[in-house]
Amino acid sequence: MAYSSDADLVELIPDILDLGIASFTAEHTTAEEDIQRELRIRWWPRKNISGEMDNSKLTGTQFKTTSAYLVLWRYALPQLTNWVDNDRFGNMIDFYKARYGEELDAVLADGVEYDEDGDGAVKEDERLPLSQRLDR
Repeated sequence: MAYSSDADLVELIPDILDLGIASFTAEHTTAEEDIQRELRIRWWPRKNISGEMDNSKLTGTQFKTTSAYLVLWRYALPQLTNWVDNDRFGNMIDFYKARYGEELDAVLADGVEYDEDGDGAVKEDERLPLSQRLDR
């Protein structure tokens, strides 16, 4: 199940489903995959856990807002814009791109919830934020 849904988009842009595209279901799935790839690049190597990241051990609800912003920025709004100056959707693309970056950085700073031992609960030591120090 994707991290976000069309209902999350409607909370951000109430008329998003009234503009000619009835659903963004596939885009939510793609956004989930994009976020997982970003975590494999930016977060997983710094956790120093051997093996591959297991996506099922992530707490998906932690990425709901991140995913909704990503769907809007990268997938939904580009389908709606006509790419002319001062287009409503074109302006929104830049806005949601920035919100996506801020939200993902906030999640990383707060600590990604990852049930490392697979016991069904994320303990405090399984949600440590990435340190702000430079790793060499």
